[in-house]
Amino acid sequence: MKSDQFAEVTRSVISKQGFENFQPTVCFPERRQMRALAGVPDTESQETATRRWAAKLANASEEYLIAYKCSSTEFAVVHFSPAGEDIQIYTASA
Repeated sequence: MKSDQFAEVTRSVISKQGFENFQPTVCFPERRQMRALAGVPDTESQETATRRWAAKLANASEEYLIAYKCSSTEFAVVHFSPAGEDIQIYTASA
């Protein structure tokens, strides 16, 4: 899965559930699995919490993507692969 594809899935969820309570999400394409992270403390950034949580769930050298709110109107998608990581910023509305 590419970052743009995951962003579209994320926007679909946002359109149904709203952006105010958007929960950070991880996608494991090979497993065909997605998970949401609930309860990020206000004392920790969504980025830090999401990166740590997803890394614990991932297998060694496994490709995965995370999405988290980075502003009141934008979310970030980070694509992790054995080649490194790529981060893209998207608007919450299409």
